[in-house]
Amino acid sequence: MSAVSPQAGTQARLAIIAGSGRFPFEVAQEARRQGVWVAAVGLSGWVDPSLAAHVDHYEELAVGELGKLIQRLRDQAIVRAVMVGKVTKGILFDGRVSFDPETLAILSKVKDYSVNGLLGAVAARLGECGITLLDSAVYLQDAICREGVLTRRGPTPEEQADIRFGFKLARAMAEWDVGQSVVVKRSVVAAVEAMEGTDAAIRRAHALAGKELVVVKTASAKQDRRFDLPVIGPDTLRTARESGVSCIAMEAGATVLLSRVEIVREADEAGMCLIGVRPDTDEKTA
Repeated sequence: MSAVSPQAGTQARLAIIAGSGRFPFEVAQEARRQGVWVAAVGLSGWVDPSLAAHVDHYEELAVGELGKLIQRLRDQAIVRAVMVGKVTKGILFDGRVSFDPETLAILSKVKDYSVNGLLGAVAARLGECGITLLDSAVYLQDAICREGVLTRRGPTPEEQADIRFGFKLARAMAEWDVGQSVVVKRSVVAAVEAMEGTDAAIRRAHALAGKELVVVKTASAKQDRRFDLPVIGPDTLRTARESGVSCIAMEAGATVLLSRVEIVREADEAGMCLIGVRPDTDEKTA
């Protein structure tokens, strides 16, 4: 690791624990715009290494190296971190992945491998070491999905029915930590997101049910905003276009829209509807 910058106090320093996708890039860009010194610890095999060009310091660690992660953050006198980017829970069952003693201690203590259980335990361990894990969207408040239609067209009556149906199911699935998304067609569930992630679930739904799909993405009512916030970005929008999705409904106030201008433009080009729906008003909004 490079030496600690003498000009930066601990409160002006941030670590991004980075998985895959655009999320780490946008957090880094906005944090640096606000004058924050940013170090990124990329999770090998998941992070896009080009993130290095967008931060003040960059290195990679394996997913199971919690002890090294803690030491690196201490070396840099970092007391604030965000955990952003995708890492699926399939790594827990991958025999090729090894875990250091710190990680094994976490795994042995948690009651289950739910997101809140597992990452909550990691956050608690970081806290014991003087490192506060922040709301993952703390630097991207303007990217939080608002309520209402975001694209040129709103949902059709058929899509409205699928949104109402799908939203209730998606919320129930999120409560059980199954996943955050469901794909619906004419009130039939084509796919439910599990460990594979949203994009893979959309592709699976397309293979089973063809086009005119409605994707509904929501958070759990007990969502811990420090990790695993629902996210829609350019990759998911591209997958949706290729898979014949006609509408994406997201939980307003909880879903992060990455590269908002880009994804709304692409949705409009495809004739797709993007809409933000609140849990307490989904019947009225949809």
